[in-house]
Amino acid sequence: MSNATVNVRLTAMGTSQEPVVRRFTADEALRMVELGIIGEDEHLELLDGVLVEMSPQGTEHAEAIANLDDRLRAAYPGARRIRPQTPLALGKYDLPEPDFAVVRAEPGTFRRRHPTGPETVLVVELAWSSQGRDRRKAALYAAGGVEVYWLLDLAARTLEVRTAPADGAYQVTRVLAEDDVVELPETEVRLAVRELLP
Repeated sequence: MSNATVNVRLTAMGTSQEPVVRRFTADEALRMVELGIIGEDEHLELLDGVLVEMSPQGTEHAEAIANLDDRLRAAYPGARRIRPQTPLALGKYDLPEPDFAVVRAEPGTFRRRHPTGPETVLVVELAWSSQGRDRRKAALYAAGGVEVYWLLDLAARTLEVRTAPADGAYQVTRVLAEDDVVELPETEVRLAVRELLP
């Protein structure tokens, strides 16, 4: 039902006020999972208090995830954990599930909680058709204290590197082409962007 339809119905009922939208907190969303209201296998993430359905992965997206998983695990041995498609606790109303989060932690650190932005070395989103939404999510990652955010654009075959978060936005954005080289944060590993692509 569209907002216009809702407004027409409310006006017909004698009110012209917009309906109040109830945002969910991260704690409420996690409790809904615990109670089985939201299934653990449902592909949802909490963005600004709204449960948003995540798109299914196409074959190129899935292959890019497998490739990048190999690259990240090789680059981050030891006290860094590679967390594919798991939540980050970024605030009262935000539990995004990026394609990858590289976090500072020993095994077992996140048995009872999700990592936070300041514990995160790097967040990576891969986009075939979700570039707009993934660019909007950059503000959540910046506000949550994630130092480095990558958007790997599979369609354009580019890598957007965002750094220097301040006031809810990344202050520096670089767009790298396939032949450009990127350094993985907190490592000496340098890779050509084409090595991250399927």
